[in-house]
Amino acid sequence: MSTDLQNRIDEYKLAWNSHDVNKIVSFFVDDGIYEDVAARIVKKGKRELTAYFDAMFVDYPDFKMEVKSSFGSDEWMCFEIISSGTHIHSTLTKSATPATGKHFSVRAASIFQFRNGKIGRQSEYYNMMTLLEQVGLIPGQPK
Repeated sequence: MSTDLQNRIDEYKLAWNSHDVNKIVSFFVDDGIYEDVAARIVKKGKRELTAYFDAMFVDYPDFKMEVKSSFGSDEWMCFEIISSGTHIHSTLTKSATPATGKHFSVRAASIFQFRNGKIGRQSEYYNMMTLLEQVGLIPGQPK
């Protein structure tokens, strides 16, 4: 992996962990797409991305991303991450999903497709059942 690509990964992770929505969105092309596959959410364009990420950091004000591994090229990249946070508000779901105040930590994979050095599409994959169990919205699996 090139030094430039590793620097982009580090900068992107830092923007997420500092909740710098403007910086996160600056990594995307103007019509960039962010897809949360598990939640069936697709946001397109900088306005939608900004609104979505702003709401996400309200709902999970201590959200953090830890990159466990990554690989890629100039056109494609993949992160294996652990995302964590505490479910404090229900902005994203417009109160359809009540906030529980409980913490989650889930493994995820992010697939990126780049256009002209910026993110054209980012797709997030994780186990929604694990997240919902951890925040107390569905019963956990028997141990």
